Amino acid sequence: MLARVVGIILGLILASSGYVVAGWGSLGNWAAHLDLGPLEPYRTNAGVAAAIVGGALIVAALSPRREPKKPRRAPMALGLDLEPEPQTKTAPPEPAPVPPAPMAAPIMETAAPPPQPPRALTFAEQRARLVSLSRSESWAEAARALNAMKSLARTDEELAILHRDLGDFARGQGNLDSAAEAYETAVGHARQVCHDRPSDEASELLAGALSGVGDVAEAEGRLDAALAAFEEALALRRARGGREAGDPNAQRALSVNLERLADLREDRGHRMRALDLYRESYDIAGRLAAADPARFGPDLAATRTRLNELEAKISS
Repeated sequence: MLARVVGIILGLILASSGYVVAGWGSLGNWAAHLDLGPLEPYRTNAGVAAAIVGGALIVAALSPRREPKKPRRAPMALGLDLEPEPQTKTAPPEPAPVPPAPMAAPIMETAAPPPQPPRALTFAEQRARLVSLSRSESWAEAARALNAMKSLARTDEELAILHRDLGDFARGQGNLDSAAEAYETAVGHARQVCHDRPSDEASELLAGALSGVGDVAEAEGRLDAALAAFEEALALRRARGGREAGDPNAQRALSVNLERLADLREDRGHRMRALDLYRESYDIAGRLAAADPARFGPDLAATRTRLNELEAKISS
């Protein structure tokens, strides 16, 4: 209560002083000439401030004050009007350890085996591929197959086959110098095979290489060299004693060899000898065409035409 009275009195003093100092009015002669000292330049502002503060004090003193609320009690438990006593908190009992679940055996993922690289072709397989590519006239692929064969050839037999094929390929491309060199190399390896392991197959290998030498020599006009190569090749094939009868390729090679030699003999003026060779070739071509007309029929027709021409020359 005392605080209210003091507040009202102090508020009245400040409010009235500010009223007068601000120049809003006068309360007789009170405070009319009141010197504010350093605040004199701010008389009006000081008066306004004092009046506001005084008014605020009066309002605060006259405003009713609320009684502070008493703290509420906790709700009664089970009808007992007792404040809950503070209890020392104890840690809750630790639960009994749960035995770990048995671990399942780890599933071992079987890693997929790495892809196996493609198996490298053998020399024989690569050559079979070369033959197939040549028949289909896939010359770029055939050249790559030949290069692959170079890295696979090891024995004299493989080297003879390789260089004979290289000679055939170069001659087909019109490169006679490379063909001649390849055929000569093939002959050297084939002779070594005949020396180490004489057989019909070795003789045929050498005869094939010699036929290549003869073809290139004839194309280059070296007729003596061509004649010698064809003669030796024919002798090797005749030495088989007819055992080539079961091999169509060997029979055709013999027929072609006979005609190559016959042409050279005719160029030398030996027409009767050439005629005998053509007749022998015609008999072989006839047997082949009878067994396989689609494959060997054109050979028989070409041989018959050439034989008729030669017979006409001799009878004229």
